[in-house]
Amino acid sequence: MNHVRGGGVDVEWKASGERSALLMSLAASLLFGSQYVVIKDGLGGASPFLFGALTMGIGGTFALLLAFRRGGLDLNIFRRWEVWAGTASATCLIAFQYVGLTLAPASVGGLIVGGNVIFVAPLSALIFREVIGRRRAIGVMVGLFGLFTLTTQWDLSTLNSSEFFGYILLLGASLSIAASYPITKLAVRHMDNYEWVMSFHLLSAVALAALMLLTGGPGETSSMSLPSIIYVGLLCTSVPTILWAIGLGSLSLTTSATVLLSESAFAVLLGAVVRNEPLGPLTLLGAGLMFVAIFMVVRTGAKERRVEK
Repeated sequence: MNHVRGGGVDVEWKASGERSALLMSLAASLLFGSQYVVIKDGLGGASPFLFGALTMGIGGTFALLLAFRRGGLDLNIFRRWEVWAGTASATCLIAFQYVGLTLAPASVGGLIVGGNVIFVAPLSALIFREVIGRRRAIGVMVGLFGLFTLTTQWDLSTLNSSEFFGYILLLGASLSIAASYPITKLAVRHMDNYEWVMSFHLLSAVALAALMLLTGGPGETSSMSLPSIIYVGLLCTSVPTILWAIGLGSLSLTTSATVLLSESAFAVLLGAVVRNEPLGPLTLLGAGLMFVAIFMVVRTGAKERRVEK
């Protein structure tokens, strides 16, 4: 009886931990989703790389202060390959996303970037040997079909437009996020969450500043919004990333990515309400297909975990 009761307590504690992780991931998703409209309005005529360098620098500094408050900083983390891989992933993400948002609507941008779960499933199978299965594979295919509908509107003439190029850049941002899941999962085994977030944020800020200098300088800095920079730097970079990294410790890659998909819904809602961005039938169809794909991927993963237990 004692053994059974002890097991019950352990299961209850684990379930409670998973619920907390889900809530943290959901909070991170809402904060991430709010950034698209803010970035779109806050950039002005300034270089997207400058905006990215400033926001990542603010976020990294905040995480550094948290790391010192928690007990100091171990500089040996900069010898870990995960830090440099995370820096490359974050730099690509910010560069693709911020430039892409200068060419594409914020609502569609949020949908594309938030659909990264479609690419997380194959990566988790490759690196952590999570089972994909037939239903997950079908879900990935449905998601790609929805992505095609969303970005082309079934008008191939759009392939030559600057807006479509913006979609391609945003797709690159989505792939960069997908790559960051396994990197983060591995990194937090060797360092504190605050150290992890601080390291790639600050290094990415330096890389983005270098990109700014190589691509024509800062641009029209007077048109940038300081409140937007502070908001994105704190509430859309380090804070949600810390919440997400903590939650990821108790969730599978696919489950975490799926929870973060609510980022897309929030981005679409804000884009429509704040910026009056139109949501045509094909946009809604593409978005619907992506949500169906995500539901298929997550539901299949949940069933597989229940079978394993």
